[in-house]
Amino acid sequence: MSTAKLPEALVEAALPEVGVTEVNSSNCGPRVDEYKAATWLNPKLGWPWCAAFVCWCVKQALTATGTKETKTFKRPRTAGAWDFENWSKAQDKSTSTKKPHRNDIQRGDIVVFKFSHIGIALSAPDAKGNVRTIEGNTDGAGSREGGAVLKKTRHVSKIRSRIRFTV
Repeated sequence: MSTAKLPEALVEAALPEVGVTEVNSSNCGPRVDEYKAATWLNPKLGWPWCAAFVCWCVKQALTATGTKETKTFKRPRTAGAWDFENWSKAQDKSTSTKKPHRNDIQRGDIVVFKFSHIGIALSAPDAKGNVRTIEGNTDGAGSREGGAVLKKTRHVSKIRSRIRFTV
């Protein structure tokens, strides 16, 4: 189990957001636009925001732990779920990317899904291979275009990679 501060701070940032929804299926809304402002893209335009939610959570976790960006460590600002892998690999040893993940997922890991979606792990896989997550822009059916921040349960077979903070 990791002794790093950021993974738990990431979970603590995400948990209070469960239940936030966009307005009128627009990919926008007061809180959703705050998530999107954590990326490089214009937060007032409607675009899929699952990765923006994770960017926002990372930003909050960095603040909560007093972790500063450096020349070799920058927080993610991408709106692309799969692009998180590139972001992580470009960092110093503050992150660790594993693809394939080999079922070693832990609470606080960023999980990148095979269907171009992303979330934050709340648990390691259970005996059946299910991982509990918090995800932005999903719904009860598990869509990647769902419009809400929700807790989900996903099977490890749906996960493309995991990114773990080591600080």
